[in-house]
Amino acid sequence: MPVLPTKHQNTRRLRMRRAQRPQILSAPQRIYAILFLILTVLVYYQNQTFSSSKHNILSSLRGSGSITIDLDHSQWVKPDAQPFNEHNEVNNANHLIMVAGHSVTISGHLQDADVDETDWFLLPYQKGKGLPQTIIAHVREGIRQAAMDPRSILIFSGGETRASTGPVNEGTSYFRVADAMDLWKDGIASDKNVRARTITEEFATDSFQNLLFSICRFREITGSYPEKITTISFSFKQRRFESMHSKSLLWPSERFHYVGIDPDASTGFSIEEATKGESENAAKPFFSDPYGCHTEVLLEKRRMRNPFHRTPPYELSCPEIKELLHWCGPDIISSDKVPW
Repeated sequence: MPVLPTKHQNTRRLRMRRAQRPQILSAPQRIYAILFLILTVLVYYQNQTFSSSKHNILSSLRGSGSITIDLDHSQWVKPDAQPFNEHNEVNNANHLIMVAGHSVTISGHLQDADVDETDWFLLPYQKGKGLPQTIIAHVREGIRQAAMDPRSILIFSGGETRASTGPVNEGTSYFRVADAMDLWKDGIASDKNVRARTITEEFATDSFQNLLFSICRFREITGSYPEKITTISFSFKQRRFESMHSKSLLWPSERFHYVGIDPDASTGFSIEEATKGESENAAKPFFSDPYGCHTEVLLEKRRMRNPFHRTPPYELSCPEIKELLHWCGPDIISSDKVPW
């Protein structure tokens, strides 16, 4: 007579059968499973690609082969970039073209530096006023002016003026933007080797120093002082450069040319407000203190714009104007102390 299973044995067998049945996932569980599978595959192929690229680059560095790496959006200098003074272009230069700096770059992606404010370190009053577009317009104009004169040197001038950005200077920032946007080949500059005639001045903290220090940089590069100067900045600063700075340096007015470019009114920029601010604030102290040595407001600006305590080397490289570099006025320096 067969032994019938007990109730406990029946329950155990039922559980085992249920456990052996295939589990059917609910709709949400199936979706999550598919997404997880896709993500796993993507991560796998990404790792494979990175590993392959890393292997190729390392192989190239070790000399076992060559590799061509495509440019990415963060690379500033192109492989065919023209070296400075490649064909001794600056040896006979006599024309200084100076673009005064107004900001430093804070982004690794500069191809859109003419429209993206986040590429630049801007103070609150500078935002929403079209400054990126105007900075690039200044750079373009400097390149255009240099393209028209093969005996010119283009200098982007401006020091390490912002403590928050670290030791990044305005002059090099402008040069890097020109590289990133490939502005060297714009218009008439396409075949004029302007990049080979462009340098930076990296110590100026105000407009007076932009002009004076750029003259010294020209002397460092060529061994002589320029015969003529073109300055590029905002139009509302023209009076400051022409009637104050150049006269304080005893630079001949007939050999000084100014190009003023302002933001478009559509950006929210007001030329009336800018001109008023220039007259009442920025330019006014230079009337009584043409060299920026005595007035507390000018001294404080220079201190604030030199947070890294940089010391310009120009009294060593420009010995002929060592006295001018240290002249504090308030009287204008005498003509026998300048070489032009």
